[in-house]
Amino acid sequence: MTEVRRLAGIAIAAAWMAAQGLAQTTTPAAATAPSAQAAPQPVAAGTAPRRGFGPAIGVPVLGMPGVHDPSTVVRFHGKYYFYTTGRGASFLSSPDGETWTREGSAFEKIPDEVHALSPKNDGAGVWAPDIVRVDGKFYLYYAVSAWMSFQSAVAMMSNTVLDPKDPAYKWVDGGVVASSDGVEDLNAIDPGVIHAPDGTLWLCYGSYHGTIDLVQLDPKTGQRIALKSPVTIIANQSEASDIIWHDGYYYLFVNHGSCCKGKDSEYNIRVGRAKAITGPYLDKHGDPMTNGAGSLFLAAHDHRIGPGHFGRVLDYDASPDGSEGGPERFSIHYEADMARDGRSVLDIRPLLWSTDGWPVAGDNLTSGVYQILSRQTENTLEEHTPTAPSPAATAGSAPATPAVAMAPAPLGPPMLRVARYLALDNQKWTIAPAGGGFYKVVDAGTGDAIEVAGAGTVALAPYNGTDGQMWRLDEFTDGGYRIQNKQTGQDLMATGASGVATGAFVRDDQDLWTITTP
Repeated sequence: MTEVRRLAGIAIAAAWMAAQGLAQTTTPAAATAPSAQAAPQPVAAGTAPRRGFGPAIGVPVLGMPGVHDPSTVVRFHGKYYFYTTGRGASFLSSPDGETWTREGSAFEKIPDEVHALSPKNDGAGVWAPDIVRVDGKFYLYYAVSAWMSFQSAVAMMSNTVLDPKDPAYKWVDGGVVASSDGVEDLNAIDPGVIHAPDGTLWLCYGSYHGTIDLVQLDPKTGQRIALKSPVTIIANQSEASDIIWHDGYYYLFVNHGSCCKGKDSEYNIRVGRAKAITGPYLDKHGDPMTNGAGSLFLAAHDHRIGPGHFGRVLDYDASPDGSEGGPERFSIHYEADMARDGRSVLDIRPLLWSTDGWPVAGDNLTSGVYQILSRQTENTLEEHTPTAPSPAATAGSAPATPAVAMAPAPLGPPMLRVARYLALDNQKWTIAPAGGGFYKVVDAGTGDAIEVAGAGTVALAPYNGTDGQMWRLDEFTDGGYRIQNKQTGQDLMATGASGVATGAFVRDDQDLWTITTP
């Protein structure tokens, strides 16, 4: 697309930001001031707000919130955080990745040194931040620019914690990392940071106005390794770049198409890979991303228009490098979600991988009826009530009536097992969100919910909403699901030829399930 077309989109985005109330500045102190009133209750994401597309600071939002250009989502000290385009790097937090609270901004005013490189910026507006944690310190990278200007800069701030209520909370200015003068073939926006497996730290940045560039950073400071350190061009004709590492390859994600036009946005996410972080990055056909290539990762679908700003979720509570310890997830925003009045919203989805090593965009389970199959036995989960066998007919006796033959006496309560799939209702399960990122799993034939009954055992009973009946469904990169109970933390597992129990998770077929439509 042409730069003129993109600038038209940017002008519309300026109006979009004004409409959302992003022109107002809120200090971190105001964002975290204690209130004598009762704690606010979650507001559904579709609820009409008083102003813009989201409730005020401090009001929890149930469902993915309205945002634009989200950073990587990180988990730290029991909460998820992400930063977004807005005044002073607006950010949100969540205890479960589902109910989000706007926390205000990381800072009030752009440092003078940074602002001087983008004089048309209003002194507070920040674009498309990204965040990483290295050796106990968070580095927050953000872009400073202005509409219709290519005098831009990427700068950094650091902090040891993310919770504004923590006494150690303080963002420290780290200075400028990269910039563009408005004349060169570069627009220094949309930073994407990666802490590589070898311990090195790198930053990619750029837009349609020129190239996507890559520079190496010093992990001890978050700054460039030298003032005039080498710059590598890794892509062209794209923006919103981000790099991740997986199984021997670096994967570069970028956006193609136009943004900032609501339901008419053409944003789509493309990907290429390379053995070295500096490239060359090639798509599935071997075409270089420096020529504008890239294989499609995710485009508009159903009611979700214009996916953009890929980031892999990093869980620093699970591991020092942010690995989630099995299932992987990614975050994006949609330019317009037509199921939410065309708002730009965040989404977090499973990140899967094909057998030939390319990323695949998974999707979250929605309320519906599913079949659940054991990866170990390939049989399906079912509710089964053991019954007494029909008595054998004796010579000369009258035959049993059909009603008696069809209703043998039960020998005990219903039980959970796996068996050959026969398309019966008791082999189908209604799965629906139950709050806090958990699901209820209810038999479509009987209405009974799966629950833990004791140490290592499961049972079936009418759904009552207790923790023993709530399950987390995490999809692994090969498509297998881990089904983990909220109350015990143990996982549903197949035992023997037909048994089902709960136990400590081991990533093998015994503990993995396939969830599919019947």
